[in-house]
Amino acid sequence: MLSTSPALHAADELTQDELVAMVIGCERLEHDYAIYRDRGDAEAFANIFTEDGEWARSNGRIIKGRPAIIEYVNSLDRSEPEAHMQLTGTVQIKPVDATTANGVSYAIVLEAPITETGLPATNNSFQVGSESRSVYKLTDDGWKIAKREYTTLFVDPE
Repeated sequence: MLSTSPALHAADELTQDELVAMVIGCERLEHDYAIYRDRGDAEAFANIFTEDGEWARSNGRIIKGRPAIIEYVNSLDRSEPEAHMQLTGTVQIKPVDATTANGVSYAIVLEAPITETGLPATNNSFQVGSESRSVYKLTDDGWKIAKREYTTLFVDPE
């Protein structure tokens, strides 16, 4: 007989309603991540993380805590108007226990300068295809990202 870890056993004991609430809460974080990142809304973006949440970037940099995440997002160069859209898909949420889940999501990021003619911006190719691996925690404020590892898988050759 195979033994299961206590964490897996606890996840197996979740009710259907608990599982549905967990998946919806975590999937919502994935969509909020894309929208707030696209808008450059540093505070809303940082708020999807736990207070001490970690955001690991493809370059190896780890940004830890909401204040550091806000500072990082606000530091991004926005001197030229740009259309930015992260299309998140293929989200998979796996419960660990009643207050923790792991997830994987894929995204395609489109970026293009906004010219004097305005939108729509001309974009002849995608810029980035990425994978994110996350640990979600249930907090008093709902589901939050405790740790996220962002990996760039594909880039525009130009």
